[in-house]
Amino acid sequence: MTLGNRPALPTRFRFASGDGDRTSGRDELAVTLQARLHVVTIVLLAIGLLMSVIALWRMPEVSGAARTTLKAVQLVMGGIIPPVALLAWWLRPRTPRSIAALRLVEVGVFVSFNLLFESLLIADFPSIVPIIDSAPFDLGFAHAIIPCFFIVSYGLLIPNRWQRAAVMIGLMLALVAVTNLWSFSHYAVATNVMATFLGAQWTFLLAFTTMALFGANRIDRATAVARDALRLGQYVLVERLGAGGMGEVHRAEHRLLRRPCAIKLIRPEHAGNADVLRRFEREVQTTATLTHPNTIAIYDYGITDDGTFYYVMEYLPGDTLEQLVSRDGPMDAQRATHVLIQIAGALHEAHNAGLTHRDIKPGNVMLGERGGVADVAKLLDFGLVTAQNATGQDGGDVTGSITQVGMVLGTPAYMSPEQCAGEQQPGPASDLYSLGALGYFLVTGLSPFEGRAPLQMMLAHMNDTPPSARALRPELPADFDAILQQCLAKRPEDRFASARALEQALRGV
Repeated sequence: MTLGNRPALPTRFRFASGDGDRTSGRDELAVTLQARLHVVTIVLLAIGLLMSVIALWRMPEVSGAARTTLKAVQLVMGGIIPPVALLAWWLRPRTPRSIAALRLVEVGVFVSFNLLFESLLIADFPSIVPIIDSAPFDLGFAHAIIPCFFIVSYGLLIPNRWQRAAVMIGLMLALVAVTNLWSFSHYAVATNVMATFLGAQWTFLLAFTTMALFGANRIDRATAVARDALRLGQYVLVERLGAGGMGEVHRAEHRLLRRPCAIKLIRPEHAGNADVLRRFEREVQTTATLTHPNTIAIYDYGITDDGTFYYVMEYLPGDTLEQLVSRDGPMDAQRATHVLIQIAGALHEAHNAGLTHRDIKPGNVMLGERGGVADVAKLLDFGLVTAQNATGQDGGDVTGSITQVGMVLGTPAYMSPEQCAGEQQPGPASDLYSLGALGYFLVTGLSPFEGRAPLQMMLAHMNDTPPSARALRPELPADFDAILQQCLAKRPEDRFASARALEQALRGV
């Protein structure tokens, strides 16, 4: 991938009728459609039960055509309640259904119920003929209520493009028109009365149709925009884990592989110019070659059309060392040694590849379980970003963090003396100093010069004698404290010769 040939983002997710995207978009559509149809069937079931109760309650008080209509209502409701209840059970959310089956259910439910209720209105029409002259407007409005309910329910509940919604709603309106045609062709009604009845009925039908189609269109567009905002290439953003001064970190998923991952976004207003982006690209490519088990794996990277730089890394459930120590307190020497050995191993590979991390700190090391093994450390953020308020994978900001282009790079609490002095290309020994400061934090819960302002911290790293961890925790092994002191030596040549030498010294504690 090159900066001069940016990849085009895929066509945005749209609610479709059964064609198009066969990956996560289709699955999301199926989940949404199933949930909405489940709600519709529950409501229809409640309506059926209520109408049955009303018909039973009114039966002793009516006679003639009205009584015949109520008996028909009881018969019809008694016949549809069991299959509707069975359909509601079939649509229960915990049992996923295919999009094709759900679309068939969608059409079947709305067409069959509209047909059913229009048939009931045809059966009921003889009972209103004697009184239609006295209240044509009220009766027309009453006959529009049920179709309007289905029209609005379909437009606002069922995920669709507005064009498909228009086809289905048009079919519902056609059933109403057929009912009107049959009713007025079989019974003699004055022209002005019929016009008032139909005018009232269709005024409401067309008004609710307009609302339903407008709502369907707005929902479709809003959903498309939301899906656009949550998609980067083949990755779908699931949840924001945190945000820092540079950008955001999201938990994400590959649309085809369904592999969980974490995506770090660096917004264009923070990424800087093309030279900075080229540096991002080079460093991601280099970091992706690292294979040490304690280095976070880089899966992918890219630049969106709006200039947002992002890179995709493995998702690490667990806590950063900062979170862990803040919550559980300082570690014992044995556990801290175990963690430091892993980080030193990761740094050894990186240094041999010509990479200096430059921002070793508790927020940049995740600790969790991997493959059933506890306390697996993963080192994050190999200097990928030069203009950032450094964050860990959880996105949590660290007090005193400074990482801006043209300024010192790193976090003052854990920076080496040469970083504090403004050296732009610190060597591997700088990482060993920061690792010593990290080890001090693990066993004491404090950075070496805790409680000072960022500038004072930097001056202390350059001039002050580093404190002894044993001064705070006398039970710590003397050789462990000596390792930390050697890592925190002012001059790079006085520290360990390499990360491998540090690792071997830690194994001897």
